[in-house]
Amino acid sequence: MEAPRTTHVSTAAKTALGVGTLASFFGYVGIYSMAAPVYQMTLGVNPGLLGIALCIPRVLDAFFDPVMGKISDNTRSRWGRRRPYIVLGAVIMGITYGLVWMVPAGWSEFAKLTYFVLSSILFFIGYTIFGVPYSGLTYEITPDYNERTSVMAFCSFFQKAGELVYKFIFPLSQIAFFASKLQGVRVVNWMVGLVFMTGIGMLPGLLVRERFQHVAERQAPVKLWASVREAVRYRPFFILIILTILNVLAGMFASSLDEYVLVYYMFHGDVLTGTLWKGFLSAGYAIVGFAAIPVVVWISGRLGKRRALIAIYGLTFAGGIAKWFVFSPGHPWLIFLDPVFCGPIWIAVNVLMASMLADICDEDELASGQRREGMFGAIFSWIQKMAVSLSFLGTGFTLVLSGFDQKLGGQQASGTFTTMRLFLVGSASVTAVLAMVTLRYYTLTAQRAEETRRVLEARRSRTGGSAEQGVTPLRQDPGPA
Repeated sequence: MEAPRTTHVSTAAKTALGVGTLASFFGYVGIYSMAAPVYQMTLGVNPGLLGIALCIPRVLDAFFDPVMGKISDNTRSRWGRRRPYIVLGAVIMGITYGLVWMVPAGWSEFAKLTYFVLSSILFFIGYTIFGVPYSGLTYEITPDYNERTSVMAFCSFFQKAGELVYKFIFPLSQIAFFASKLQGVRVVNWMVGLVFMTGIGMLPGLLVRERFQHVAERQAPVKLWASVREAVRYRPFFILIILTILNVLAGMFASSLDEYVLVYYMFHGDVLTGTLWKGFLSAGYAIVGFAAIPVVVWISGRLGKRRALIAIYGLTFAGGIAKWFVFSPGHPWLIFLDPVFCGPIWIAVNVLMASMLADICDEDELASGQRREGMFGAIFSWIQKMAVSLSFLGTGFTLVLSGFDQKLGGQQASGTFTTMRLFLVGSASVTAVLAMVTLRYYTLTAQRAEETRRVLEARRSRTGGSAEQGVTPLRQDPGPA
């Protein structure tokens, strides 16, 4: 679509690249958003066991991420290092997603859980084949510090479009049009898999050209474990890892637990009404996200990426405390205050942290002489998946710890709801404080990124350029920027 000669990325290229985020988003949240209402609330699987079942595929799949990163970085083909895998992964992802919901209702609990685990493993393998090269493509599409933020903002627009609708998928599957609840789940989710994951997911691989395809053809093969060791030892990247763990644990933990609070605490066990309001809440997050995209870009341009993140984490801390009051029976409209406080951080994370990771890939090339976006994206994805697994495992055990009993519906003990609400508050407020403290030690500035880019471009223009031409690689960091 666009020959990658300039630092500016055209609107057409941003659209073709950004729309892939919609497929990536549904791949990231699809199973987790549907697992509880389908397998636990509809099929009656124990929530603690379901938490373990949700954890297992992600743990196994996460170890495939660095392997996929190495494969993508080292691929040499006429179609590039990323694009063939994006297309292949999108096809596998869409088909296997539909299969996850084909479990027979009459099977035993053990059989249902086994089917869920095995089919989910296949799905997440496809998601990795798609997701790791796709993230590498987004990091390498431009070398410009501010244009990277613009590209990531464009991708966030499509992610917010997914957030606007994804929590309505289960309520849509329950309308009277379908012969049964399970049939509705199957039909709707096959549509999601084939249209949003496969159809839309293939577009970046078919339409977007790679910037560093020919540069990478001249580099030495990327080594798996050496690359992993070098990456995690680099302080700015390690800080992003810590932030990612905090973000995923907070977001996925709250996103899972607040659904139980809505269904059983606010709506007294009415699954359909509770999940519908969960859809409204998710839509609220999406709307706030749309509005926050230009605001985050504006703040970042004036304060820098690090300071912008700190400011928005402060708002999230206030939102975490507010969760105790806005999730209140009899006052459901108060929940729309939740995305006002806690929604902007997800735009900031998606836009700024992804842009920061692209800056880090330049620093890595300065030090190593290799373009390893696939490896960095894979490590990032691995951390996300491990954190997601822990968050869902934690959600399941929190429900057990609180004394939650599905058979009691909305008649749970008062202590059960108190425990659930305390965890809901803490997941946002405590992680926000830890993130603000961690960001103090992030050192990459706009000036440093532009200087690194200048040196890299000069090095590539001649043969035998060295890392010492004007800028020393940041393997020892001077302190907070």
